Amino acid sequence: MKRDHLSECGGCGSRRPFFLCNLRLRGIYRRLCPSCVLKNHPGSFCPVCFEVYSDFPPPSHQRLLCFKCPSISHLACAGTPANAHPGARYQCPPCSSPNFSFFSNARPNSNPAIDRDSALALVAACRIASASMNKAAAVARVEAERRVKEASLARKRAREALERLAYVASKDKDSKVVAASVAADHRAKSIRDASAAVSSQKRLKGNNIGSNGVFSVHSVSVQLQHSQINNGSED
Repeated sequence: MKRDHLSECGGCGSRRPFFLCNLRLRGIYRRLCPSCVLKNHPGSFCPVCFEVYSDFPPPSHQRLLCFKCPSISHLACAGTPANAHPGARYQCPPCSSPNFSFFSNARPNSNPAIDRDSALALVAACRIASASMNKAAAVARVEAERRVKEASLARKRAREALERLAYVASKDKDSKVVAASVAADHRAKSIRDASAAVSSQKRLKGNNIGSNGVFSVHSVSVQLQHSQINNGSED
């Protein structure tokens, strides 16, 4: 923000570097002169005595409502009896005079002093601005706490998601290890079965060769015995 803007009212544009109030108006932070502050908060104070209504306005039998704006005046501050009558069409000072101004420190001799009404208007404007900033700070605090809770919840969910991902990855790794172990066991069993089958076939083959050899020797010895008997009978 430029320095000129810091010393200029954001409402009417007047330059009062020592009498500007910071406040939040309709959700926007602004710097306004006391007149603009009071004109934008007509129901927050009495426009005659400049008493600021902290919590609630005066009761209905002690106040008058302006029929042109939301301004609320004390019945005792309203003025003449005709204007102060509850049934009368009451107009607050800003509405009754087109050139009305709550605050003006313009002096012919450039004297920086202000009169009593201007001082009361300044104090009322500062109180309204202070209340506005306090409400804005409370809203900002609530919003910050809400965002902190949302961030904490998001962080918790992210941590849970990472833990879930790590768990799923671990389970997938374990399942792959188990599958590989089972496959290795199947391969080892297949190799053992194949080796056992080959060994069995070799044993069967060796037994067949051995039985055939015994049968042949026995046949040869029997034939030799028969031939010897036959030779002896011939002699």
